[in-house]
Amino acid sequence: MDFKKILKEIVEQVEGGYAATVMGMDGISVQDYIKEGASCDIESLGVEYGKVMAEIRRASELLELGEVEEVVISLERNRVVMRPVGKDYFLALVLLHNGNMGKGRYLLRRVATTIGDDLMA
Repeated sequence: MDFKKILKEIVEQVEGGYAATVMGMDGISVQDYIKEGASCDIESLGVEYGKVMAEIRRASELLELGEVEEVVISLERNRVVMRPVGKDYFLALVLLHNGNMGKGRYLLRRVATTIGDDLMA
């Protein structure tokens, strides 16, 4: 599966989207895409927020609240939408604060299973 193509399609289809990644919970990037002209250290973002995702997952298990489906981090200028893909990976989309987060969430949800199946194969 061409992960870069999928990430590019997501970023390009979301108004305000400018970067996306498929990353392991261990901080190793499987693939990323940054829109031309955008400035984003997607690898560092993935590593740091991947740690946050892992902590949220552990807390949810401890509290018996169920599986984490999505994490949204709203910042002054940006939003980061993260979606777990199996136990070992996650997808992340970075968009401008006023970008179309709803469409970004939908597109990540739509491809998560397909990407997860391919990563586990």
